[in-house]
Amino acid sequence: MRIGIDARLIAYRRGMGNFVYNLIMELAKLPGDEQYVLYVDDMKEEEFAPCNSRFKFRKIRPSFYPIWEQLTLPLAVARDHVDILHCPANTAPLLVPGNCRLILTIHDVMYLLPSRLLPPSPSFYQRLGRIYRRFLVPRVAHRAKVVVTVSYCSRQDIIKYIALPENRIYVVQEASGRVYRPVENTVALESVRKKYTLDRPFILALAGVDPRKNTSRLIEAFAKILIETNRSYQLAMIGLPSSARHRFFQEARKLEIDNQIVFSGFVPEDDLVALYNLAEVFVYPSLYEGFGLPILEAMACGTPVVTSPRGSIPEVAGDAAIFVDPLSAEAISHGIKRVLTDHELARRLREKGFERVKSFSWRNAAIKMLQIYKKVGQS
Repeated sequence: MRIGIDARLIAYRRGMGNFVYNLIMELAKLPGDEQYVLYVDDMKEEEFAPCNSRFKFRKIRPSFYPIWEQLTLPLAVARDHVDILHCPANTAPLLVPGNCRLILTIHDVMYLLPSRLLPPSPSFYQRLGRIYRRFLVPRVAHRAKVVVTVSYCSRQDIIKYIALPENRIYVVQEASGRVYRPVENTVALESVRKKYTLDRPFILALAGVDPRKNTSRLIEAFAKILIETNRSYQLAMIGLPSSARHRFFQEARKLEIDNQIVFSGFVPEDDLVALYNLAEVFVYPSLYEGFGLPILEAMACGTPVVTSPRGSIPEVAGDAAIFVDPLSAEAISHGIKRVLTDHELARRLREKGFERVKSFSWRNAAIKMLQIYKKVGQS
């Protein structure tokens, strides 16, 4: 069986990129005679190739997203005589060769949610992407042989918003990567602390310009913590594009806490592991997630987690996190303070977190995905 995978995100080590990378690396470790063609738009992505002769990279052009996906990818699939095409990042070609079976992974349906549930992003690029997915995903989902998603919550959302039958939707859950673990190298940890100018106990958050990441409300909650604890904490907000950092810096300045917040863009994976290890608490007050992988990453590093009970997050966090109302800065502040001031609670959360991450495995995800490939290939 010849399996094609849209692997453009293999080098992007966040979100869906982690799904693509870890799935491919674990598939390469499984026995079998399947042949894989990994379609990319830049050969530098070959640096992330698994050491397995059954996996071949194929660069196709042009790299402009819609043309690559809707025109050149189907042509390449036909030329390579691919039996199954797996598109693992929400979108796929509307048309594939007649003898090729399409598998689509839909991570979430946030682009289909009404604005009362999820406000639109101020980013033009994100709004344009949502328009593309809103048009494309329901149509492709109904053409696909099967749809894979990453949580049971997302499966219910797909049933509701795309009207896809339950028996055509498979759940393959994500997991934290092996690099996410407690780090005992204090020299390396202190080097990262200095790199990000973190000279006090700090709270860690993955921020974002998208309103669902709840960045503004977290800044407001942090201001309350500083007032109510009389402690000198810092808030490290990472993952913000440079265009958004100024906006959130101004919000912090109005609250007179700008000198206690560190804003950063995308950080290397090794730095992220160190930041999880160094943080007093990881805060993830998201309004909606299809999975919520950073929660498992933090837990795997031994970091207590404060998060929201929205979307798939309870399914991922289980009983190993503090849940707060993400629409209330007061509730977010209270949840964080509980962890900061109650050392026994923080210890219990760490222990529960270590146990929780054992429920998720990339190897199991790859085994399940391979079973799906074989089932679809035989149908």
